Amino acid sequence: MKSVVLLLVVLAVAAKAQIPSLGFCPEYQPKENFTMERFAGVWYEAERYFQLTEVASRCVRSNYTLGPDKLFHVTNEVTSRFTGIKRVLEGVIRKSPLKTEEGKLHVKYTTVPLIPLETQYNVLDTDYDSYAVLWSCSGIGPVHAQNAWIMTRSRNPSIEIMQKAYAVLQKYKISQIFFVKTNHDDCAYLDTLAAEASSAAPTEPPKVEDEIIEEAEETPQPLRSAPITPDAPEAIIQTRKAEVDALKAKPVEAPEPVVPAAAAAAAAAAEESVKSVPEVIMKIADQAKEKKQEAALAAVASEPVKEPAKEPIKEQKPANEPKETAPVVADEKKQQIVEEQIEIVKP
Repeated sequence: MKSVVLLLVVLAVAAKAQIPSLGFCPEYQPKENFTMERFAGVWYEAERYFQLTEVASRCVRSNYTLGPDKLFHVTNEVTSRFTGIKRVLEGVIRKSPLKTEEGKLHVKYTTVPLIPLETQYNVLDTDYDSYAVLWSCSGIGPVHAQNAWIMTRSRNPSIEIMQKAYAVLQKYKISQIFFVKTNHDDCAYLDTLAAEASSAAPTEPPKVEDEIIEEAEETPQPLRSAPITPDAPEAIIQTRKAEVDALKAKPVEAPEPVVPAAAAAAAAAAEESVKSVPEVIMKIADQAKEKKQEAALAAVASEPVKEPAKEPIKEQKPANEPKETAPVVADEKKQQIVEEQIEIVKP
């Protein structure tokens, strides 16, 4: 009969998916002078005592907050390793009325109203800044089952922090054989999801003053077209278009014919005829004078040098006898050339 009762007790404890142990629950006192206000905040589950119902759990986090009802609330987030579905359990914390049991927390979960769920656990020790060790025990008769959690403020605590938590377990003689590590890789928590949603939501453009809007409207925008540089302002583009249209509308002028050399000579002669008659006469006289000087120089250069012949002394003629003069042929020739040029110039 005793064996049957013991078996039923073991099955009842095992129904809670916990590891049963023989004996009664040990009496562990919670942390003295525990302060819930300092304990509040976010805690990550670093390791936990093995539970069959929590085998597929990952990304476990608890957030303790003070509500508007002046009561502390806890929100537990658990993600399934297989399905990726997140479960959120919310509860209200009721502190012990005894001063010595302030670290003993009674939690009533409100997310499952049809099945009221209450649990109790003790805060064995914590430094409020890096680690906390929680423990609970439930039993029926001589069989009990224990639960323990190592909570840390960081998702990936250092070895030094974990050594402090292990020291608490050794102090209370809680075996570490059944502890399993909680996976926190690629976790999405409620606050991070809310932050991502708010950042992804479209935001209204900031209101700009009327002066800034007018300046933006007056600023020319670049024209994105192939034949025009993308960074050219609109004013330059419009000017270029106007120039192109003006060139298209302007009639094509025929090129001027090339003036031959003879026509150029005739034009030069016509220009010379326009000049006054005195200027032409002076020019012709100068040309004739130059030619005369050149002819005289050439004649002198061509004549050989003759020695003066000795002439017999002749009788001197009377002084009043007129001397013979050679005809001035050069002067007459010059006068004839000038008269010919004048005849040519006359209209």
